[in-house]
Amino acid sequence: MFYTKEELTTVEDQAVISEDIRSMRESIDRLKRGEIAEEEFKKFRLHRGIYGQRSDQKGYNMVRVKIPYGLLTSRQLTRLAEITSKFADGLAHITTRQDIQYHWVKLETVPDVMESLAEVGLTTREAGGNTVRNIVGSPLAGVSRNELFDITPYAHLLAKHLLRNSLNQLLPRKFKISFSGCTDESDGVIPWIHDLGYVAALRQEGEKVRRGFKVLIGGGLGGQPRVADLFKEFLPVEMLIPNTEAIITVFNALGNRENRNKARMKYVLWKLGLDEFRRRVDAELSRILESGRTFLVPNDLLEGEHLPVEPDFILKTNGDVEFNRWLESNVVPQKRAGYNVVYVNPTIGDLRVDQLHALSSLSEHFSNGQVRTTPQQDIVLHWIRSSDIESLYHELKNVNLNQPGAQHIANVTSCPGADTCNLGITHSRALGRELTQMFQRQPDWSVILKNLRIKISGCPNSCGQHHVAAIGLHGATKKVDGGEIPSYLMSIGGGMNSGNHMFGETLGRIPARYATEAVSRILKRFLLQRTLDENFWQFAERVGVRSFRDDIKDLSDLRPEKIRKDLFVDLGEESVFAAVTGEGECAA
Repeated sequence: MFYTKEELTTVEDQAVISEDIRSMRESIDRLKRGEIAEEEFKKFRLHRGIYGQRSDQKGYNMVRVKIPYGLLTSRQLTRLAEITSKFADGLAHITTRQDIQYHWVKLETVPDVMESLAEVGLTTREAGGNTVRNIVGSPLAGVSRNELFDITPYAHLLAKHLLRNSLNQLLPRKFKISFSGCTDESDGVIPWIHDLGYVAALRQEGEKVRRGFKVLIGGGLGGQPRVADLFKEFLPVEMLIPNTEAIITVFNALGNRENRNKARMKYVLWKLGLDEFRRRVDAELSRILESGRTFLVPNDLLEGEHLPVEPDFILKTNGDVEFNRWLESNVVPQKRAGYNVVYVNPTIGDLRVDQLHALSSLSEHFSNGQVRTTPQQDIVLHWIRSSDIESLYHELKNVNLNQPGAQHIANVTSCPGADTCNLGITHSRALGRELTQMFQRQPDWSVILKNLRIKISGCPNSCGQHHVAAIGLHGATKKVDGGEIPSYLMSIGGGMNSGNHMFGETLGRIPARYATEAVSRILKRFLLQRTLDENFWQFAERVGVRSFRDDIKDLSDLRPEKIRKDLFVDLGEESVFAAVTGEGECAA
């Protein structure tokens, strides 16, 4: 089973989605005529990735576009730019699940957006609601020096199989799947926070090496984060579809449909236990296999095989300090000599129209006509010749996409927060921009503090994945003197260290206006007091996470003499803060 280059970036086609578009137009008309209730329409649109915005933004919507395993063609990028310009607010936002989100889309234009997407093989279908969401996949698939094999064809097979599948239309709650090609998370995928995580694995069988996956189940973030269990050490690739179907079927049968807050897969595991869950899945798997169905297995991709062998060309720094910093942090050699991956890290994942057009053009000129989005809200280009690196840098600089620090601490992640989300408490995007600016003023920090991540969520639900960051922040509020101070609960120590999976430990509540200072103090202490070769997690373990509380204690001191008027105004805002939240759709 071979896939063409075009097939790998297409999970939807115009003929199939036509009915969805017709239904959306008809349902919007019926809603306006009062023939269907708002709640009924809400379920309909969420299933198609269309989310309402905040209560004071009625009539405007967030539209989520599924980008399976993050792979986009130049043609799709151009179309995304056109939609950004015509229907949204001029920005396309990359999410932590490799999706693209538009905000401020008028409800009556949503069918036009869906139609425009379908023409280039993209869809919003099942980007929301109680469905299998966008499948996350390694952005370095096919080119990483650390990968066991390219997961792209397997992720594509499953994404295509599950889209519109009857199995996936009315689950107890959303269901998240990931594919990792590397066992050390160097590809940026975090399998242990997913309902179902597939990690590439190899097994020696006689003289043959067999491909398969290590299977993790029951991970999740939100109010009660959970590290996934190891379900299978090795699952042969030909069992990918039946195994997934069996797990989803058991979840569908046992998930809590009475209490939405307890409906995710992790609660099934907590209730049943791993052994009983495995027994039920194995029974369902036997039933599927005994049905006589056959399951396809994709062949290897030959991406880049047609490209010429590059002559020896040593990437060198030059007298341009900015270029040298960018080269160190944003360029990674591929496993094929002479070619590189280039990271583009727009601030908090926001891309302007001109930047999308530029990326489309640059992917054609310098790469293979494709890009990949990442869970860190970046864009990566593969197959960049070493001899082209400097030219590409200057082209990126022309559209302000030459920011260094990709995959370093300067690469701050943030959800949309209270800008548009009903659940958002604070304006997390504003804090993300402020922290990014801090690292731009201190560029050496990005080089020194490699592999650390700062992640921000506007509420506890962890759309910004703050639980798994070295420094995590999530929106909160503090009532003082009859008013409310926008704040962040700060945690440190999340992520993977020496093979151990950890969620961050809370330090305290910090007013939003002091959050950047709090981050700065923690990092300065680490830089001053660490021992040789001691990483951040080792340092935190040695000194004790609780000891960091003394470093920021004065920032959380809200005695009357310490309170300033500006503390009652959120970052990026002018009016006095009041926490206004509604029924959540962002986490729906």
